[in-house]
Amino acid sequence: MSALEAWKQRVAAHREQSHKIRSALGVTGQDRWEPFSSFFKADPRRTDDMEVNRLAQEVTPVTTLLDVGAGAGRFALPLALRCKQVTAVEPSPSMGENLRHLAAAVGIDNVTLVACPWDEAEVEPADVVLSAHVIYSIEDIGPFVMKLDAHARQRVCMPTFMWPPRARYASFWPLVHGEDKLELPGAAELMQVLWELGIYPNLEMYAPIPFRPFKDWQRALETLRPRLFITPDTEQDARLQQAMRELLMATPEGYVIKGAQPGRLALISWRPAAMLQPQP
Repeated sequence: MSALEAWKQRVAAHREQSHKIRSALGVTGQDRWEPFSSFFKADPRRTDDMEVNRLAQEVTPVTTLLDVGAGAGRFALPLALRCKQVTAVEPSPSMGENLRHLAAAVGIDNVTLVACPWDEAEVEPADVVLSAHVIYSIEDIGPFVMKLDAHARQRVCMPTFMWPPRARYASFWPLVHGEDKLELPGAAELMQVLWELGIYPNLEMYAPIPFRPFKDWQRALETLRPRLFITPDTEQDARLQQAMRELLMATPEGYVIKGAQPGRLALISWRPAAMLQPQP
């Protein structure tokens, strides 16, 4: 089986499992990011974010940036402070609204929001194309990546975890839903896909990233409920709270998930095909 086919099957299996659970629990809604969008807001002027600090090395005051899957502006807004113009492609209404509000609140006016999926977006090429932590659930990964490549003048950057962030909650699934979670692909699988597409990227590994503890029990519950498709005061909610008593451990900083491994983050980047063509 090719890397592209293996990726597609894995994402499809994950999507089908999630849809089955959501449907059984009566969870509906078109914007699946709405319960989480506020979690992705971050101070655009922060100086302690190693991902922002590394990506900032890819831009200058004259750089144009295209951020595909920009979310609430976690990277688009701080990079907008360092470059000429940012085009942010984001299909989620709730994420886009958070991006707009935060940009206005801090006076960032060089970000243009394109509110549609990447495969539908009609945007101009940019010097740097960024797509951070987006690909995990993209089923047709080949066309997605090749469109990124086609829109980059100088570089494509794809920060990607070895294991998608939601994998940290996998231990709750058997206790809450009675089955193991089917996990999405990550950086290792993306590298194989890129090689199959004829792209040979650079791979930089960050130091292991410990997951931030839940600051208190209520915060843990509010974080876990939407990630496991749980409605408050239901049978599943009772099972979730029992699972929390089994799987969460109190520390001076808050509650952590027993056995959770630090995140392993990679920056996968390459020069686009257009730059590699011989010049006349």
